Amino acid sequence: MFDQILVVKAQVIELNVSESHNVLDKLAEVLGTTCENGYLIVPENKGSGYLRGFFLGNSVGMMIRDCEFNNDLLIRRNFSFNSHERVLLSFNNILPPKNKNADRTALQNLPSVQIGKGKLNLEMFYPSHTNFRSILVAIYTSDLKNLLGTQIENSILSTILEDDQPVLFEEVITPDIQRIALEVTDNHIPETLHHLYYRLKAEELICLVFAELLKRENTIIQAVNEIDAEKVYLVRAKILKDLSISPVLADLAEEAAMSKSKLKRLFKQIFGESIFNYYQRFRMKEAARLLKERRLTVSEVGYQMGFSNLGHFTRVFEEHIGIKPKKFSSQ
Repeated sequence: MFDQILVVKAQVIELNVSESHNVLDKLAEVLGTTCENGYLIVPENKGSGYLRGFFLGNSVGMMIRDCEFNNDLLIRRNFSFNSHERVLLSFNNILPPKNKNADRTALQNLPSVQIGKGKLNLEMFYPSHTNFRSILVAIYTSDLKNLLGTQIENSILSTILEDDQPVLFEEVITPDIQRIALEVTDNHIPETLHHLYYRLKAEELICLVFAELLKRENTIIQAVNEIDAEKVYLVRAKILKDLSISPVLADLAEEAAMSKSKLKRLFKQIFGESIFNYYQRFRMKEAARLLKERRLTVSEVGYQMGFSNLGHFTRVFEEHIGIKPKKFSSQ
């Protein structure tokens, strides 16, 4: 969805798609190859890897992306069906990187899942020589409603199931979601049972994602347009760029060209927490990484993370990680 926002001199491919399951066929056509039984191998002159699609009934689909391209590629998908009738779950950076030296803990590579509905995912940007390993699950709201039932009273769930407005949420991947993702890509299920197996895995992923969404506050959800969503993701990128600098709401709102109240509302609606709490959570994740992997001292990490008072750093670290930094470092 919005994992890549800045697009420079990319080859643009227009995909005019009448139904969602035609995406791979159309992509194969423009890449000069074919898609056999939902399996598209990227031609060597275009890149490497594959995209694989599973059509698991009339309303559930899954796609595994494990590919990279030789040139920047921007794919614009022009769907003719009603996008508000379909929910897309995009599991990004969820599969282990092929490059063993890749920094799995780098903030830009942290596993996350985006849950979107509406015309918020009309473009996919693939930077050149960048490996994409992700899983997409799409389901129509009617089928999602049957899966989840009607006994749950929650504003997020009601917005996704009942409203036509475009919405976008993001959650950090949990260990359980990570486990199911690995079972999707690494299994020995006979091909004759693939339809059953991948349908079950898709439903497991959907269940676990909504279990996380239901932990959020039961608040009013408002429509999110594509321009505002991109601005919020640029704000998120700026916050995570240097975790030693506390975010200043007024400066972020000015850069996003929106009011402070609107930025606060949209950010919390998409990511589930306030700008400052989000910043502190990832600040402490980075602090934990520095303690464990780089073996820095508590004082070195505290000062590197922008704390002048080590007692304050200890309190914030324990609040987010659940243990004092000195004890965490010694484990």
